[in-house]
Amino acid sequence: TPPTTLRVNTLLTNRDELLSKIPSSTPTKNASNGIFVQGSIRELYGFDEGLFFVQDEASQICIEALDAREGDLVMDICACPGSKSFGAAISMKNKGEIYSYDLHENKLSLVIKNAKRLKIDIIKTSAHDGRCFLPELEQKADKIICDVPCSGFGVIAKKPELRYKDPAESRTLPKIQLDILENACRYLKSGGILIYSTCTVFPEENEKNIEAFISTHPDFTLE
Repeated sequence: TPPTTLRVNTLLTNRDELLSKIPSSTPTKNASNGIFVQGSIRELYGFDEGLFFVQDEASQICIEALDAREGDLVMDICACPGSKSFGAAISMKNKGEIYSYDLHENKLSLVIKNAKRLKIDIIKTSAHDGRCFLPELEQKADKIICDVPCSGFGVIAKKPELRYKDPAESRTLPKIQLDILENACRYLKSGGILIYSTCTVFPEENEKNIEAFISTHPDFTLE
């Protein structure tokens, strides 16, 4: 059973302060603003005040790698439930612009609701298919989060039902993921950073997609 991991909202508090207020909480080892907690999230100190949100440590590290800064324009191509957008906004000290997209408009209400709780007001949401190009945003973004839909086998501890899913059912995903990445890269400014991420373990959805992308985009460099 995995622990529940929170990302501290450093717009409003700091990790040491939250650790001192939440019993049995411990700091994450690799993410600089994460804590492990026990119990119901809604009953923890600071929930209503927006002092934290739920985000796994790996996702926190992903956003640290994005290196979002004050004044940036950030695009989160497949944003829901929104934790990466929130993390980017906090890195930016709530100064700049974040465009958070998702294919399903009904899911975006969660992003709006939690952004309000966290006192974040730079996120603009819109229902949009990440494979469809928005010409008005070509080469406008300083940073891009491309957290694509995936088979999810990297978080099987939190979704144990996946152990009964035939991996072959996900065979169409790598093509969809690469199509999203191919489209998203067109929004990036020269010198910008694009993060490609999944929550799965299969090379077809990760390394092989990156290799295919890099091989046809000499203007991008793998870090």
